Amino acid sequence: MIDAFLIVPLYLFCVLATYGAIELAQRTAMLALPTQRSSHTEATPVGGGIAIVLAYGLGLIVLAWQSRLATLELLALCASLPVAVAGFIDDRRDLHHRLRLAIQAGGVFVALLCLGSVPALTMGPILLGSTLLTFILTPLCMIWLTNLYNFMDGIDGLAGTQTAFVSLAAGLILARAGDTALALLCLFLFAGSVGFTVWNWPRARIFMGDVGSGFAGMSLGLIALLSHYHGSMSLWSWFILLAVFVVDATVTLSRRVLRGQPWAYAHREHAYQHMAKNGNSHKTVVLAVLLINSVFLLPLAIFAGKHPEYGVYFTILGVIPLLVLAIYCNAGKESRGA
Repeated sequence: MIDAFLIVPLYLFCVLATYGAIELAQRTAMLALPTQRSSHTEATPVGGGIAIVLAYGLGLIVLAWQSRLATLELLALCASLPVAVAGFIDDRRDLHHRLRLAIQAGGVFVALLCLGSVPALTMGPILLGSTLLTFILTPLCMIWLTNLYNFMDGIDGLAGTQTAFVSLAAGLILARAGDTALALLCLFLFAGSVGFTVWNWPRARIFMGDVGSGFAGMSLGLIALLSHYHGSMSLWSWFILLAVFVVDATVTLSRRVLRGQPWAYAHREHAYQHMAKNGNSHKTVVLAVLLINSVFLLPLAIFAGKHPEYGVYFTILGVIPLLVLAIYCNAGKESRGA
């Protein structure tokens, strides 16, 4: 897969693109202002996620030019691009969350229309049928992944490093399985996220913004979905790689909804935000997440891929400690003095 060497110049391009985004954001006052609900104290440029969008877009162009994927598969992978456009507009001026959800749902609909019925998935002794996956579970999971990525983009370096970890790990697993097209797209996504993180590493010079966070979540979801169609990577492996974000966001939202609080409004109640406020720097929290990902979750994801019939059990094994940690860190609970 000689094309993998393109990630080096692509990484440098994304570093420069993110720097350009900083300059543009400062000139156009595209800034995130600190509020009581934010984790930063200074006005900071937003929109750095454009580097990730560019990297992913270039990956699609390479795959199209080389005819490595069917046309309908390429169109399905493009379904996250309108989400990036909506995110950019939202960074400039707030879009109502219902409009954002409508655009996300439209993207998922187009992707499923292009790909057709989702293949059945084994969940231990239970077989999740194609109809259930196509019309209920896949749309819900895709929209949730898109939004939870946005929710988890709240401290310096976290969303960028998570995207880098997931895309690199998935890319290596896919390459080993022989799915070189999706592996290459993951590596392009990795290059873009690392190029962005150079400027987002604590203390951040720019934030990812909605242009990148929701887009990254949906793009990873689309690649995961297509790998399921190809049979090259288990959805359980994808779930495990994304588990830190999925568990924290799900526990936090569930607790807020049970208290009757609006789910779409900004807050500082995620586990990672509580950790960052309890004497830990943003860098410490990000490195802790990377350690959990690399030492604990990655081996489970590999095992789930080698033994997909036991994938749900490996997933449960990975999720339970994260649930305990999220609850211990007060995910979904209001901050004292907030």
